[in-house]
Amino acid sequence: MPLDGPSRIERNEQILAKMPDNHLARFGLANALFDEGRLADAEREYRLCLEKQPEWMAVAISLGRCLVLRGALDEARVVLAAAREMALRQGHSSPLAEIADLESRC
Repeated sequence: MPLDGPSRIERNEQILAKMPDNHLARFGLANALFDEGRLADAEREYRLCLEKQPEWMAVAISLGRCLVLRGALDEARVVLAAAREMALRQGHSSPLAEIADLESRC
């Protein structure tokens, strides 16, 4: 354990051990795993988030990014198209550029 306390991964894992339905902690764990380059683990956590909240646009974008980096481009296209639809339906225009950038890598 680092001298300055638990890592982001450990903190979120501790929260989830006590509150397995804490969606923000699960998303935080997924992001921390992604940042550490643990794409398969991050992907698993992003998918769990979307199972519980299928309209969570930020998670869909993150899963799409993960899939692009993993080279799962067919699935990435599907996930990113869904993220774009969520953004439009929810009235969020700012993520559209990021989604388009990720789609261009497919």
